[in-house]
Amino acid sequence: MQTDKFDASIGDLGVTTTDYRGHSIEEVAKRATDKLISVSDTAPEPIKVQAYAFKELCQKVITYYMKEAVNNHICTVCNQLEKQGQKDLANIIRRL
Repeated sequence: MQTDKFDASIGDLGVTTTDYRGHSIEEVAKRATDKLISVSDTAPEPIKVQAYAFKELCQKVITYYMKEAVNNHICTVCNQLEKQGQKDLANIIRRL
């Protein structure tokens, strides 16, 4: 019987925690950007500068659209609550 060796790697793992809150949109957007874009320390300086500028722009775009997604989700939840006759609860959620 022949057995082939199979190597797999999941990459670097990290843990981030918060005290008595979830992660902010900005924190999650930074983590997403860091996963998507890395800049080599050995890259030529002009390339590094351009890569970091691109990474910063990507983080801003991700942050913007995550905020849009959260706002739309809150709108959907509040509309569903109002359909079920829970207007007071919907207003509380809108004010959070």
